[in-house]
Amino acid sequence: MSRTDDISNLFSRFGATSDSYHEFDSQFEYPNTPPAQVKASEPEEVTAPVLAALPPVAPVCVALAKAEDPAPLMSTADVAIPLRNLLAEVALARQAETEALQAQLRTPQCKARVVVLVSAKGGVGKTTLAASLASSLRLEGGKTLAIDLDPQNALHHHLGVESGVTGIGSACWSSNLQQGFNDVQVLPYGVLSDDQRCALEREVSQDRHWLARQLERMDLGTHDLVIVDTPTGRSAYLQQALDVADQVLVVTAADAASFIALEHMDRLLGANVARSYVVNQFEPGREFSRDMLEVLKRRLGAQLTGVVEQDHGFGEALAYGRNPLTVPVRSVGGEGVLLLGEHLKAALQNARVTENSAS
Repeated sequence: MSRTDDISNLFSRFGATSDSYHEFDSQFEYPNTPPAQVKASEPEEVTAPVLAALPPVAPVCVALAKAEDPAPLMSTADVAIPLRNLLAEVALARQAETEALQAQLRTPQCKARVVVLVSAKGGVGKTTLAASLASSLRLEGGKTLAIDLDPQNALHHHLGVESGVTGIGSACWSSNLQQGFNDVQVLPYGVLSDDQRCALEREVSQDRHWLARQLERMDLGTHDLVIVDTPTGRSAYLQQALDVADQVLVVTAADAASFIALEHMDRLLGANVARSYVVNQFEPGREFSRDMLEVLKRRLGAQLTGVVEQDHGFGEALAYGRNPLTVPVRSVGGEGVLLLGEHLKAALQNARVTENSAS
């Protein structure tokens, strides 16, 4: 059958004639080869000329780009003992932190009796009186310790101790005590550089119980006595001394300036600090001095513990390095110091009896 008959039969099947059939000749020639198969995406191979055009790579970069070998896993047996040790170290560190915190919160205890000398103004002989009391006053069965908290660093001179020794800036006070008159142990303020002084003052200001901790470390007994000399006026050292004081002795003089300063001292000490007063450098030969003593007696009442007369022998003893209380003929000033010491000793003993009865 010809191609024409096939087309006619096809058209007649659909109800049409072959007259409507027209064949067009295509101007395109299609290749007889099948289309090329599309390959999966693969990294394009870089030819040598392209590599040559790239900049050289540093060896370290190549080393970092290389995959590292995985670290071998540790077995339970390998980590068990080191882990126990690490946990033990953590527990010990936690215990140390807890004990340190408890030590800071706990108020340190000083078994010794502490007498603190204070003054609202300078020039009243406070340091001289502190040294005289330290060298003459001792509780039965104990020792006496004199501590200088005054940056003027003068107390040790009055007790026969050489200058330039280590003082309160040292880490261990017990190993830096010096021997003074009548076997009194002396801890000077010491010679400090500016940096050492700033570091000490910062420590004193930040730790409310700094002095109490120092005294507690010295392992003082109940029969020991501590005499503390403080700077004039308000200071961090004064607050530290008041924190440990059993007796606060305010040193004043029979003159107008000292009388005016009493009000300032009342503000410094506050209403809760018990104190007693001593009139030092009293001149009985001057009428004005006698009148001022009467005014002070009316002002202080029973708080006035003693009167020490002016005695130039104390200044001469300092110049020659002698103890003014061991001269062959006892001076009027020395008599006043000894009488004051007896009053303080009685007050300390009465306080101890009261404490024992309360306990």
